[in-house]
Amino acid sequence: MKKKGIWVLVSVLVVLGLLMAPNPATAQLIKLKYHEAFAPASYNLPVRWWMDEVEKRTKGEVKFDRMFGGVLGKISEQPMAIKAGSFDLGQVSVVYNPGLYPIKSLTILPFLTDNVLAHAKAAHDFFQSPAVETRFTELNQKYLMNGVWITIEMMSHVPVRTIDDMRKIKIRAHGGAGDALKAIGITTYAVPWGELPAAAERRVVDASSMGCPVDAFDFGFGDIFSNWQRIKFFYMPYTLVINLDTWKKLPVHVQQVMKDVNNIMPTKAYEIYREKELEAEKKIIAGGRMKIVEFGELARLKAEGGRPVWDKWVADRKAEGIDGRALLDEFLRLVKKYE
Repeated sequence: MKKKGIWVLVSVLVVLGLLMAPNPATAQLIKLKYHEAFAPASYNLPVRWWMDEVEKRTKGEVKFDRMFGGVLGKISEQPMAIKAGSFDLGQVSVVYNPGLYPIKSLTILPFLTDNVLAHAKAAHDFFQSPAVETRFTELNQKYLMNGVWITIEMMSHVPVRTIDDMRKIKIRAHGGAGDALKAIGITTYAVPWGELPAAAERRVVDASSMGCPVDAFDFGFGDIFSNWQRIKFFYMPYTLVINLDTWKKLPVHVQQVMKDVNNIMPTKAYEIYREKELEAEKKIIAGGRMKIVEFGELARLKAEGGRPVWDKWVADRKAEGIDGRALLDEFLRLVKKYE
């Protein structure tokens, strides 16, 4: 009789478990509004894969309303729009909003590593650390994952082989590339991305830092510039965040699905984007119009435009009451862990 009672209890618990488990057939559809500042392109392939995977793993319980082309604002406006709940989730970039993400800006310092995958994995861990998470919370955001980690190099009209060559031309640069060049005394020009093709064609600028080779191919710069300097200045992240209020309203099992997909994204995003890099490189140099130029003073550029920029970042954080040295050391430790 005792065994029979135990089996009855087990049966009841199993039935209750089945009744309480989410049933995709009866679960309420969760619609989330995703906004993208640019049109569909290679750089947002990983985040599109992420959305597809979340929809698949939730068996259609989650559905993303995907808006591309900046209909609700520019990339620089994304953080505050997500904070206000104008849409539920989207990609932001610290390059466009360094003031909003002072600690996150550590990841775009120049010449931290030549290993892009190690950098991406380290950043995924770093962005979930208490110091960075607090800043996301202040902006009413929840970090999800980095959709892509773009290698920023340089393309130009004329070959650039030395630092003196850089001094003779007008260079559009941003993020870690701009910081590195300024550190060695080179004036840079801030040309918005949307205006850059015309500025490059009219020789308003002679060279530009940009995502190479994918962005260069997707946005036509392979037909504008003829020289490609493979200087890995820094890696530009596009970070997927969700409105914190929206996140808190999601069922726990949906949050868990997103967390599971987030954790595979550093490697998955790298694989997706790397395939596009190889394709773009072949197309850009096909026919011999685009030439890869060997920059001969990379060691000097790293020495004068790398660590001094790191030290300035640490000093700027200290002025804000933040232990930047400890954060930098921790990030470099994470990079080394994955190299």
